[in-house]
Amino acid sequence: MSSLSLSASLEAYLGSVHSKQLVLVEYWWLALGCLVFAFVQYLLAVPAELRHLPKVSPYATIWSYARRESVDMRVKRLVLPFAQRGEGVVLVYMLGKWGIHVLDANLVKTVCQDLDRFPKKNYQDHLHFTFLSGPNVVFSNGEMWKRHSASVKAAFDREIPVHRFVSLSHELFERMGSGGIHRFSDLVQRYTLDVVGTALLGHNFQALQASEDSFVDHFNRVMSKIATPTRLIFPFLDDWFPRQAVIADVNSLNARYDMLLQMKKQDLGLDLLSYLLEDTTMTNEELRSNLAILFSAGHDTTSGALSTAIYHLAQHPEHQATAREEVLSVLGNRVEPTFDDLGRLPFLSACIKEALRINSPISLLPARWTLEPVQLGKYFIPAGVSVVPNVCAVHHNEKNWTDPSKFDPYRFIDNKVRAIANIPFGTGPRQCVARQFSLYEQRTLLCMLLKYYEWSLPSDSMHADYVKNEFGAFGLSIPHDLDVEFSKIN
Repeated sequence: MSSLSLSASLEAYLGSVHSKQLVLVEYWWLALGCLVFAFVQYLLAVPAELRHLPKVSPYATIWSYARRESVDMRVKRLVLPFAQRGEGVVLVYMLGKWGIHVLDANLVKTVCQDLDRFPKKNYQDHLHFTFLSGPNVVFSNGEMWKRHSASVKAAFDREIPVHRFVSLSHELFERMGSGGIHRFSDLVQRYTLDVVGTALLGHNFQALQASEDSFVDHFNRVMSKIATPTRLIFPFLDDWFPRQAVIADVNSLNARYDMLLQMKKQDLGLDLLSYLLEDTTMTNEELRSNLAILFSAGHDTTSGALSTAIYHLAQHPEHQATAREEVLSVLGNRVEPTFDDLGRLPFLSACIKEALRINSPISLLPARWTLEPVQLGKYFIPAGVSVVPNVCAVHHNEKNWTDPSKFDPYRFIDNKVRAIANIPFGTGPRQCVARQFSLYEQRTLLCMLLKYYEWSLPSDSMHADYVKNEFGAFGLSIPHDLDVEFSKIN
């Protein structure tokens, strides 16, 4: 055999071996793909006892998370159509499991009123909720909730500290100066945190002073790190592949809460944190858990509501002008409002209520779960199922509101609003205990802003068409990076 033919035979042999290897590799990839597909199908399979319920496509939900779509947009696109066609509940894949969103206003009331059949669900096994869900006034049940609630209610039963809201408004205006473009969503978050700190917790966070790595910066960093789409879709990944850096940052934030508690023990006063510390039955875990949830809920939701109100008044200069005229007529030559003044601003109050409806800071109320089999509307629900009252769906259902996507404060003046369909603070015995505090805080700041500034959106605003909310893990609708152009009124 010539060397030429030998070489050709060798090349043919090697080519054959290479082809077989390629085919083998392709089979391996195909087998791996089939295994992954089968595993995903297993994860997304609806339990047999829930298959009679209407459901949102899990793939559509996963794609929404992958795109980092805000919770309000996800609800309007995927969930609201079920409410519009009369479904009272719908299955949604959330946090690695199937749960039920309650869409009908009457059924939401049923779930929120009956604490025995629908107790709060605790998510402490999820990293996303580890520093918020726990033995606190929002997520506890039974006797523990009654104890915590009594202390919290005692603090909020005190006189509304309008003078504190006013003084912090002046601090905010010092930051804003003569006007210009400001990231209002950031400024107002710092304002509301200082309100919570000085008026409720007896501690000045000095968030408006923008100190480096402040409490609010640390909190925002943790919230951002936690909200990773893949871990929200498949939270078991945090058990398999723990995010040590995130866990360390959460622990560091908890350590700051513990340090604040230790400082407060040495300086008790007439504030909410002192009332909690005076309850000798509370463990340190309960104290820290309550501090964490009050810190978060006390400033994040109100700042979101204020950002939404400022946004819509910027988009509707005619409503801004009407609200300003009302404020000036009430204040006259005085530079700041009193408690009584804030009760004489019906149009401004209507603007706040409409902002809370159209972009509710809490789009999804904290989950309950079925302690026993129940009937919700026309559907039987077995025991042990997560049940989430969907505020966004109630507030944007055309059966409840005419033209729900339109910002129209007059609907709270000219028409009698059905209370059952207006639930920005929840409903039932566990609705937000701080609702009056928040409403007066919003009225105060907006009243002063209307007196001292005019505002509009910058020409290149990312919110030009509609308000764009942050992507997050907790069912909150908070405007994202809202820049506003202010002009000082002489």
